[in-house]
Amino acid sequence: MNKLEKDCTYPPNYWQLSGSKQEKIQKLCPLNNLKFDFRGLYKFIYKAPVILYNGQDFQLTLSMSENNDIESGSTIFGGDIFLSIVKDSIVKDQIYLANNSIYFSDVAVGFQRYFISQEGEVYTLYLQEDDIGISPMLWKHYKIDNQKMKFVLQDMLISITDGVQYQIIYPNQFNVISNKPVTKIEPKELKSCEDEYNKEEFYDCYLDVYNHYNSRLKQKINLLNKKNNTIKKSYSKLQQNMASDCLMLSPPVSGNTDIDPYLSKVMFCLIQNYKQEITNIEKQLASNKLDLKEKN
Repeated sequence: MNKLEKDCTYPPNYWQLSGSKQEKIQKLCPLNNLKFDFRGLYKFIYKAPVILYNGQDFQLTLSMSENNDIESGSTIFGGDIFLSIVKDSIVKDQIYLANNSIYFSDVAVGFQRYFISQEGEVYTLYLQEDDIGISPMLWKHYKIDNQKMKFVLQDMLISITDGVQYQIIYPNQFNVISNKPVTKIEPKELKSCEDEYNKEEFYDCYLDVYNHYNSRLKQKINLLNKKNNTIKKSYSKLQQNMASDCLMLSPPVSGNTDIDPYLSKVMFCLIQNYKQEITNIEKQLASNKLDLKEKN
């Protein structure tokens, strides 16, 4: 995603360049060199689901959303495509696979592409195109559980903030990947951001709050481990336990409207867990200090 973001973002003077120079810049983006015949695909699947894989245990079928006028010849916007696991003519599970484009405004559209490997692993990539280029926003990777007849989400990469990505590896890893230095949030700003928390929106200050409590938790664990020579707390194990709880939240279906509320809820969950663990460790430290006083 980093390379796509770099190659598909226009330079600041893009709109002042000649048409031929703009075309050269567009060719640097691999996405502009991939041709995807949505109209042909729509005509292929719109009347009934089409079987992609016909195995002994199940079938994989492609289908699309209804109420699209395929016959008119006009461009179809939206046209959601789904991949389903079917057994004995019953859909056991289904994932949102792709669409042509979703109109946001005069200067922005969103669209999703997919790839299915020979091993049956499924990859989807949601992108948004506006006047600064094409931005990858949500990458997802699925495997198929042949026993449970389910698409199992393995990992995701979310990119909605410039220079920051959120990596999720199921069942218990949440990582912030950033090329920016971690900035210290002031107490007043910290309180303001927490007071104005909104589960349906995502604001940049949430990352500052997350980093603040994540850093405090590490400090408290280090302090506790220095005071306690017998049982050592592991930050990584503790963080994974807390992440596994928060990652039980339903992941975003697509990048259209789902990313912000999902990321907001996950980070809020993690922050609350961090705060609770910090409180627990502070109580342990206070208890250890009291024990030392009594012994003396």
